[in-house]
Amino acid sequence: MANPYAEYAPKADNPYAKYALPDKPQPMTYDPAGGAGVQDWEPRQFTDGEKAGRVVGAGAQGVSDALYGAALAPLDISGWAAKKLGIVSQDAEAPSRQVTNFLASIPGKLGITSADGPTRVEPASRAEKIAQGLGEGVGNALSIIAPASIVANTARAGTATQGVASTLAAQPVMQTVAGGVGGAVTGATDNPWLGLAASAAVPVAASVGRGALMSPFQNQLTPQEQRLATAAGNEGIPLTPAQRTGSPALRSFEDVMAKTPGSSARMGNMITEQRQQFNRAALERAGVNATDASPDTIDQAFRTLGNQFDTLAQQTTINVDRQFAQDILGVANDYGRRLPTDVSRVFNSYVDDLLPLMQQTAAGANPQIAGEVYQRIRSDIGRRIRTAGKNPDLQEALGALQTALDDAATRSTSGPLQQAWQEVRRQYQALVTIDKAMGGGTQADRAAGNIPLGALKGAVKQADPQGYGRGRGQLNELSRIGDSIGQRVPDSGTATRQLALNPLEWPMIGVMNLLSRAYTSPTGQAYLTNNMVGNTDFTAYAAGELARQASEEARGGQNALSRRGAP
Repeated sequence: MANPYAEYAPKADNPYAKYALPDKPQPMTYDPAGGAGVQDWEPRQFTDGEKAGRVVGAGAQGVSDALYGAALAPLDISGWAAKKLGIVSQDAEAPSRQVTNFLASIPGKLGITSADGPTRVEPASRAEKIAQGLGEGVGNALSIIAPASIVANTARAGTATQGVASTLAAQPVMQTVAGGVGGAVTGATDNPWLGLAASAAVPVAASVGRGALMSPFQNQLTPQEQRLATAAGNEGIPLTPAQRTGSPALRSFEDVMAKTPGSSARMGNMITEQRQQFNRAALERAGVNATDASPDTIDQAFRTLGNQFDTLAQQTTINVDRQFAQDILGVANDYGRRLPTDVSRVFNSYVDDLLPLMQQTAAGANPQIAGEVYQRIRSDIGRRIRTAGKNPDLQEALGALQTALDDAATRSTSGPLQQAWQEVRRQYQALVTIDKAMGGGTQADRAAGNIPLGALKGAVKQADPQGYGRGRGQLNELSRIGDSIGQRVPDSGTATRQLALNPLEWPMIGVMNLLSRAYTSPTGQAYLTNNMVGNTDFTAYAAGELARQASEEARGGQNALSRRGAP
């Protein structure tokens, strides 16, 4: 029987046979030349190394997009407005994106890479999206914090510009972390609103958890105390964690460690190093390179400066002018009439030696003091000052007389010689102040060669009573640093004695030893004094987030809220 369907069978010369698909797909390989391999529309399989490179590239690209977006913000804003007004297509790329695309295409144009290759890493995997979001979030934060910091430091204090900039630049670590976390969550979820929520959670978590983990001891220093702490660091004077934070709890703990067996040695070493560096900073102002102010150090310093004075005096001829006469008469009136009778004769003898010169000046003459004569007069007064240690009034009077002579010598010189006079006088004034301070303080300070902190403050104040409150004087700030680091918590010593005398508490000595090792280590001090989070500034976060979102919206970034609309 004939097949009724035969007429529908495919003919041997079927013109469509050549388009039939094979029974099984044939394996294909990547062919960048566009031949029989994988074509542009087919997904490429990357190696593990290539995947890692794309993740890093996506993150770097996110940072770059954010930074260029900030730099070209005015153009992005105008482009965004043009889209809203329908002037340009909604699909038009932001100017900052066009710039980054052009820069990314340069290697291809130069023949370094394939000119047909992609100019950007378009995130495909979840890891790449997270990396790009993280990069954009961090880049957005940096692009706002950096210029805001510059403006805050250069704008006039108290102006609105300075206030806004200071707010945007506040707590840069917290703002950077918040931006990065928000961007990473946006990349992980494709939901910028969830990213915003994650970003907002950072300052909240910091505010709740900083005391327990990140910054256990917050900075409690007043602005003036913080300024002195910073000045101490600039002087190379190491501060303890308690001094760097102003924490009463740490101050009490340090005081206990300093008196407790097992920890006292390490705490003592820390304090010793601090005092030695304080001594060094003070003695440097007197031209002395030493870490102790022992009698030998002070005596040698006076000898060295005395030799320098003698050398300069021999090179100087003093012009006795009316100013010199007025200075000597002023010293005589201020001190001569008030000195006790037994020492006033010593002071008046020096004034009498200078009286003929003042009389010649009054007669209109221009007398001079030869360098050798000036050297003898000055050296004699200097020796008398040092031997009059038990008579501070005579020391002060002779010092004023010596200053009048040195002022005349400075006026009589110029150029390098005058500069040398000014430097040696500055060093001498500092040395005299330090020497006076060494006469006070405790016996322990003097035995260790430490400059007594309280006595230094008194000596500096005595040298310039009117100027001390104004911060005048080369040792003024240093004396205030000494005053701040010298504060200690009173301790009766009862707990320490019980620990040493009670055998049941001796294991605590080992515990204190371990605690002191951790406390005095660089890592321990860095942890205890870090103010990475500080008192969370929610205003700074809110202002920074508004600026970051404005930047994202203008350029159509991955973290822009408009990508998803209202939650």
